[in-house]
Amino acid sequence: MFLSFPSRRAAAAVLLISMQATAAAAAGDASSVTAFEPAYFASAQPASALDIVKLVPGFRLEEGDSELRGYAGASGNVLVDGQRPTSKEDTLEDVLKRIPAASVDRVELIRSGAGYDMQGYTLLANVVRSNAQSLSGRIEGSYANYRHGYEAPRLAGELRHVAGANVLDLSGAVYREIDDEHGFGSRNRHAGDGTPVRLGRYDQPQGNDIREALGSYQRPLAGGTVRVNGLYKMKKMFANIGEQVTFPTPYDASGTERVNTEATEIGLRYDRSVGARSRMELLALRRTTGIDGVDRSHAPTGSDATFENSDASETILRGVLRRKAGNISLEGGLEGAFNTLDSHSALEEDGIAVPLPAANVRVEEKRAEAFFTAAWHVSGALTVEAGSRYETSTLTQSGDSALRKSQSFVKPRVLVRWAPSPRDEIRALVERSVGQLDFADFVSSASLTGGTVTAGNKDLEPDSLWRAELAWERRIGKGSVVLTARQEAISDVVDRIPVFTDEGTFDAVGNIGSGRRRELQLDFNLPLDPLGLPGVTLQGNGLWRRSRVTDPVTGERRRISEDEPLEAKVSLTHDIARWHTRWGVNYVLAEKETTFKIDEIETDRVPDRVDAFVEYKPDAAWTLRAFAKNITSSPVVRTRSIYDGLRGSAPLRYIERRELNSGPYVGVTIQRTFGGRAAMQAS
Repeated sequence: MFLSFPSRRAAAAVLLISMQATAAAAAGDASSVTAFEPAYFASAQPASALDIVKLVPGFRLEEGDSELRGYAGASGNVLVDGQRPTSKEDTLEDVLKRIPAASVDRVELIRSGAGYDMQGYTLLANVVRSNAQSLSGRIEGSYANYRHGYEAPRLAGELRHVAGANVLDLSGAVYREIDDEHGFGSRNRHAGDGTPVRLGRYDQPQGNDIREALGSYQRPLAGGTVRVNGLYKMKKMFANIGEQVTFPTPYDASGTERVNTEATEIGLRYDRSVGARSRMELLALRRTTGIDGVDRSHAPTGSDATFENSDASETILRGVLRRKAGNISLEGGLEGAFNTLDSHSALEEDGIAVPLPAANVRVEEKRAEAFFTAAWHVSGALTVEAGSRYETSTLTQSGDSALRKSQSFVKPRVLVRWAPSPRDEIRALVERSVGQLDFADFVSSASLTGGTVTAGNKDLEPDSLWRAELAWERRIGKGSVVLTARQEAISDVVDRIPVFTDEGTFDAVGNIGSGRRRELQLDFNLPLDPLGLPGVTLQGNGLWRRSRVTDPVTGERRRISEDEPLEAKVSLTHDIARWHTRWGVNYVLAEKETTFKIDEIETDRVPDRVDAFVEYKPDAAWTLRAFAKNITSSPVVRTRSIYDGLRGSAPLRYIERRELNSGPYVGVTIQRTFGGRAAMQAS
């Protein structure tokens, strides 16, 4: 959980073959697994498994990155009934929200060496559901209203049927999401000395209409358990753009953005014991993603349009074998992958096609990864884990540009976990991590709203880093404080570079040399009962980050693009059990993210944010929730410093400042659960 895995975008397809060896989960060392029974969380009146997981001391939910090609490292740090969700399209938050609190039998906090596939995390949370024969489920309806007139309704439902060892899960949802970082405001330009260049109103409300259906079926097979799951998801993104320029020459302009994304997924998992001390797990997964997007703009000077069409697929085969030998747990495996992306992009100005570099590209990748890990339980207080992964891949690109490259990496890892007292644990980690190439960076793209073109870069290499990390966890009653220090030495930093073509010089994603990153992270979960505030819990986290790299355009030292220098959020909840009520307030510190393009510096600032909610449970089955979000109603600001050419050698042309505000919004959610057990019921 405290590892910081680099986030990578990917629209690709994977064939993955994997075999692992490590100790059986049921035989994990007692010091590595801490179980929390329903009574531990009862006073907080949780409505879902997500509410419960957030209360586990020392644990912080990590989603992983579903866009990583392959399975390892993409599925986050939460297990359900001892297994990671097979689906990569479904987020952990969504999975946990669908599990009613009343159906949770216990939550296990798992540390390394317990016989689970940790996939690089030092902590896992395992949500164990009751498997008593029953029919249970949940129905949820919600509605939110925005100041600018947009509405966000939601209707969702889940059904779970347990009959002996046979388990059927079905769920579906139809809903709208409104992007509250867009909205209505202004987009003005000024010269470097402050002289107005262009003034006017600018509106860009944006959101998604989503339909999704999921299902899974689990049953015994050949001495083990087989589980089959499927998913269908359609997301329609919309943005309606209007601009009224008042200076220097008044005119009106408009535009639309429409992107339809259709995703399908089917998976199969099989696991069984192999002897008394070993367990085998096999996984197969097939995923497809189709994207069809059109952006249009209309102004008195003319009309422009961009078109995007891509088809990606991912196929995974994975096998796991776990074994425990005394106080040593062993894990080894093999993983292979095949990925494809067919992408086409186009730009038109007044109906005339504008050439783009690498606009039509097909990318294929074959990957394989072998890995081995050994965990030695030196004593009840000390565990040492060491292992390594070897990854090899061959990438082929065809279409507007041709490419074939092969790469291989060794990724060693050592983790030491020491508990000097029942309340303290110290974790020390050293590892090498290698990023994945984003296939989208091989293809050119154009943005009408930003007026920019990003070139594809076939010479892009993945970044790699050495990470050293030290974490201290302190248990305080039913709460905890975790302090983590982290340092990374990065090779082949992925940032922005100039690409020179016959059509001109373009900004592109590329490698800019070596860099470094330092982080200090604080996570806390503090029930305030000892201070005379029964039912009050204070939770939060903060991350200070400093990175340095040499700018390829100016030669100056700066932070790595998109590295936020400071992130922090705090939440306070008050549970009033006798009234079956709880309320809370969340505060998120302003976030600032800067991207250093070749001819501009773009900074996005999301202001301080306050959200609040009140929740009432008239009985164990019903939950009524009212919420207010973005109470501070501050605008999201994007500042762009645009240069006449390469930064450092060309003069500043103008500074553009875009302010958009969706305003505060309120909503209600009604949830009804049925079946299962009511162990989480408030007294």
